[in-house]
Amino acid sequence: MTYQSKQIFYRATLIVLLCVVGFMYSQSQSTFQQLEESVANMVKPGVQIGQQAKEFSLHTLSGKKVSLNDYRGKGIVLHFFATWCAPCQEEMPLIVTLDERLKKAGRELVVVNLTSQEQSKSEVKPFLDYFRASFDPLMDEKGDVMELYEVIGIPTTLVIDEDGIILERINGMLSEEMINSVIFKQ
Repeated sequence: MTYQSKQIFYRATLIVLLCVVGFMYSQSQSTFQQLEESVANMVKPGVQIGQQAKEFSLHTLSGKKVSLNDYRGKGIVLHFFATWCAPCQEEMPLIVTLDERLKKAGRELVVVNLTSQEQSKSEVKPFLDYFRASFDPLMDEKGDVMELYEVIGIPTTLVIDEDGIILERINGMLSEEMINSVIFKQ
């Protein structure tokens, strides 16, 4: 084999190798894109751990319209309660303390009153004043959010990350231990 034919052979081999590397690179991009799309499709909206929290909008007790999307980018704790609920009454001092701790940690407490389950909307403010709660609860007057989040028993609490993914769902009362081990472990 002459020097010139060796050069042609090496150049052809190099061109083939570059084509193979280019092809493999283009396939890997496609594979990564398919993988990303597959993972995104796995995170469906829902109300259970690992799901994207379902969007809703409600008015607060003071009349301000608030959407769950308003909290995107912040970790939140979504808490459902009613004034007549004995466990809700018992845990409310913890909820007030939790609100303060979350604010210090740069997170938010979003409290939803199941107004559709109350005898009167007028009972909510005196209840919160009694516990010295500073938060302005969202008022689920028609029970739509209660139904959307499949709230069967109250209290119910969800821990939601900055991307809107549900990390924890607690059906029932919170305890100080649960707040420290579940809510503040993130």
